[in-house]
Order: sequence, then structure tokens, then C-alpha cells
Amino acid sequence: MSAPQRRPDAYYRRIYALFRPIFRAVAYFTYGVRVKRPVSYDEPVLILANHTSDLDFTDVASHIRNHMYFVTSDHVTAMGLFGKYFDRWFNPIKVTKGSSKTGGVIDIMRRLRHGGCVLLFPEGRISHNGRSTDIAPATAKLAKSVRCKVVTFRASGGFFIEPRWQNYLNRGRLFSAGIVNEYSPEELAQMTNEEVLERIRADLYVDAYAEQERYMRPFKFRHGLRDITRYYDVCPHCRSVDTLAVEGEGMTVRCGKCGGGLTMDEFGFFHGCEGVRSCLDWEALQLETYRARFERGEFFDEDGVTLYSVGEGFEHSELARGAFSGTAEGFAIGGELYPFREMSLPEILSGGRRMEFTCGRQSYLIEKENACLNKFVELYKWAKDRDK
Repeated sequence: MSAPQRRPDAYYRRIYALFRPIFRAVAYFTYGVRVKRPVSYDEPVLILANHTSDLDFTDVASHIRNHMYFVTSDHVTAMGLFGKYFDRWFNPIKVTKGSSKTGGVIDIMRRLRHGGCVLLFPEGRISHNGRSTDIAPATAKLAKSVRCKVVTFRASGGFFIEPRWQNYLNRGRLFSAGIVNEYSPEELAQMTNEEVLERIRADLYVDAYAEQERYMRPFKFRHGLRDITRYYDVCPHCRSVDTLAVEGEGMTVRCGKCGGGLTMDEFGFFHGCEGVRSCLDWEALQLETYRARFERGEFFDEDGVTLYSVGEGFEHSELARGAFSGTAEGFAIGGELYPFREMSLPEILSGGRRMEFTCGRQSYLIEKENACLNKFVELYKWAKDRDK
């Protein structure tokens, strides 16, 4: 898909003005957000927001009146007609997950210098476990180098509206949302990169389960746990891998080996296994299980996987199909080895159905419906830690 021709900024401001009432409506019906007096800035602003679900940008647009350019992964603009028109009408700043973000940083600075506002989600991914994911030190360097006002924005509760294992929205309301802090370029200049990073991380940090303990707000989970095995494939009872299946209407997941089950209530908490009450608990158990297997030299295979090469505009071409395996050295499929030493951190896409990584200078996409590809991301992390 060829990139659309860039038009004058005034064109994108007009389009944005037409769509902003729609963004506000989406934020209201999706998150329960209604803002009577949104903030307006008369200068370029870099907006840093935490990332809890795919429609977070509508929440920010409800609170801040300014036209803003969105920083987004290029797989979004490759999503059929939606991606095509999103690209054409909003001219987002596109980056490729699992690869260098240098081009995106240059584009952000260019648009701010031209007087625009930019919305960036520095976490880059939605949390697996309800706690905010890490923010890279490069975000602090960017905040200091843009030499304009930097605004931090935090929303809480979105994790339960769109848990990372699904790619559809549940019904519910955010716990809270709004601007946290505003930093002038002079204030940022007086801080070190480490101090700026600490402030940004503190402003954006969310622990969904800790806040749910306080609010106990119910959510209507559309399909319950139907797709949770895209991210959690270790039985919390016997620690077997790939033995879980969802039962009945989707509120219970059960192990085919030991028979142990786990249910989820309307508040998003688990029941049925001592010590596993949240995704955070389950993830800790799962990562411990993975790493113990890796240390014993036991790695994972996945049949029926398709490998694509990813080109400009997220166009992808099939390279191989069949068994996909991980080793201590890298990923293997179709007789080729993709070594970890030449690879950046893989990223999970599309509710767990896809994994994107860059090896050398080429980006690749692994795809399999209903597979848990997260174990291969953890294998990469384990191998890199071992080599340090």
C-alpha cells in the first residue's frame, strides 16, 4: 500500500475538527467519559498518554480540544479500509513495532516545529497484566529535545474494557481520566534525563487491579475468558503448557491434564486457584514456568504457523508455512534461523494472534489463529538476559 500524499496541515485540522465530535461520542459510549470544558493550548504540545486500549486516543481527544497528530504502529494503517482512510485523513506518524523508532522521532519533532500537537503513547503496547508497561529512556530525551510544552495524560480502568488477550471491547466505565501534569520547556531543561523519565513514569503509571480493589466496578465481559489462552497458556494448578480450554459460556478455563479450573467474576478477578487472583499473579507463575523450562533446555514448537516479510506500508509477503520453533539462539521456520543477536524485542499484535520482529534490517510477521505466541517473546528475553 503506497503512502498517501501529504497535504497542508490546514487540511488535517479541518478533517480532525469534523471527527472530534465522533471521537467524543466514542469516548462516552466506550469509556463513560464526558468532558464539559476540554483544555485548549495555543502552542505546540507533545502529549504523553498511558496506553490501556485501542481507542485511548478518543479519551484524550475529549479532554484536549487541539488538533493532534497520532503516533501509531504501521500495522494500524494497514487494516483494510479503516487503515487506508485513517492514514489519508489524519496523516499519523507511523512506526514499526519491533524496530528502530528513529524515523518516527524525526517526524514528531518536525510536526511540533511546524506548530502542531502530537499524541504519543510511550509505553508502545497495552499491558498484559494490568500494570503499566515500561517506558524507554528515549522518551525522556525526546521530551527534553522537542523544546515545547509536554503534557502527561493518564486513564485508568481501560484494561478491563480491552484486556490484552482480546481485540474487542467490553462494556464498562473508566475509573478516572485526565491531564496529570504540564511541563514547560524551561522546566524540562533544568531536569536531567533520568529525572524527566522518573516524572513521566510516575505520571502515567497505572495498576488496574490495585485500583479495582478500591472501586470494585463491574464490567460486562463480552466473551468472558474465551480468548485468554492467547496470552496465558500455563495451567495455574499443575503448570502444564498448552493444556487449557475454555468451557461453557467462557467464564471458566480448565486444564485438560489435571482438570483444574479457573473462573473470572464481573470485576475481573480470578477464582479457583490459590495465589492466582489477577493477571499479574498468573503472569508471574507463567514466566517462572517458562524460564524453568528454558533453563532445562526445553523450548517450544508451534505447528501451522505462517511467516511473512513486512515491507513499506505494512505490506507482507508469505515466506514460509509450517512448524515454528524457538531455541536458545533464535527462531526457526522453513529451514531458516533468525538469530536473537540480530533481533529487536518481538511485539505481540492483534490480540495475541500475531508476533512482529525485526532481524537485521528486515521486519517479519508470525501469524497463527488461537496460538499463544507470547512464550516466544519470553524466550527472546530469557536468551538476551543469559547472554549479558
